[in-house]
Amino acid sequence: MQHARHSKSWVAGRRSLAALLLIIAVSPLPAVELGLEFELGTLGFQHDRAVDDTGIPTDELLFGGTASATVFPTELLAVEVIADRDHVLQNSLTTRLKYRGDRVRFALGPRLGIFNDPDQPAPPALSVKTSVDLLPRLNASAATVRPLQPDVRRDGEYRQRYDRLALSAYGDNLIVTMLFEQSRFREQDDGVERTNRLRRYALQAQAFAKGVPYRILVSSEYHNRTFEFENDANSSTQTYGTLVVATGISYRQTPRVSYNVLLQSGLYTFGRDDLLGEFEEETYLFRLRTGVVLSIGR
Repeated sequence: MQHARHSKSWVAGRRSLAALLLIIAVSPLPAVELGLEFELGTLGFQHDRAVDDTGIPTDELLFGGTASATVFPTELLAVEVIADRDHVLQNSLTTRLKYRGDRVRFALGPRLGIFNDPDQPAPPALSVKTSVDLLPRLNASAATVRPLQPDVRRDGEYRQRYDRLALSAYGDNLIVTMLFEQSRFREQDDGVERTNRLRRYALQAQAFAKGVPYRILVSSEYHNRTFEFENDANSSTQTYGTLVVATGISYRQTPRVSYNVLLQSGLYTFGRDDLLGEFEEETYLFRLRTGVVLSIGR
């Protein structure tokens, strides 16, 4: 009798497991988008620049990149995770919940600085992005990263901050965008407060056509790059400006695979503040970024 009960329980359990596997098999998987980008260039200051370094930096390569994964459980919601290495902000890990409506897009989540200093493994910040269609062919967008701790006070502490404002007008085959972007990495090192900052102003035009897998981007930009050193005894502000032209192309090979490449080229570079009188005309300053995006489950 007991053996019969065990047999019935085993059969019922096997049927339940088979039903669960059948539900999983027929249920649609959420769409996933994977991205990978790599960049290198000479536009910018090295993170370990010293106060006695002179001149506009031209001969050292800066490396960076991004790895991202976005899951779309519904048409309106998405969850994205981004691991980023930026030439100003250094390393970070961001997780955001995204909402996409007809006219409003919004993303919010924590951002952690990682692998930048062993004494402060992961200072937290808040990452926010928003985009609003003001008119049928006019869009305004903003993004910010704000530290959740006070400014640096002790050796080993650092803070990452980022802001972006953009206004885009849409034509039939053209998107024109005006944008302002700034990045700042501030740290305390041996009693010296060090700040690496970039302010970027750009006017962009992106051309496309229906049924054509290419998109072409042309951008006219001005970059203002600053490295500040400050302590109780003295301070130094090393700044240079660069007129930049950027050209890029994105190519969608299939509905699931796309590639992109962007090249920023410095046309004219001049020193300001403690670098006043410095000019760089012989060395080619550039930044090259390339990547791939894979869509799965769509």
